[in-house]
Amino acid sequence: MTIASTTPRPRGANHRREVTAMKKKLQRLLQLSLSPGARRKTQFNGPLLDQKREDVFLTMHRIGFIR
Repeated sequence: MTIASTTPRPRGANHRREVTAMKKKLQRLLQLSLSPGARRKTQFNGPLLDQKREDVFLTMHRIGFIR
């Protein structure tokens, strides 16, 4: 028997319950992610950015991309 020859099963109440449960889980997840308490403000770290920029410049200079 191949996959193409199988007939689809009718979706019953069990399928509807699974879909409803998954929708509720997704809604809860979205509500948590959109709440103001879930978002954390990150502080900008200027010295770290400068250090990373210098590291990248030095690496590119050493491999010959920048002269």
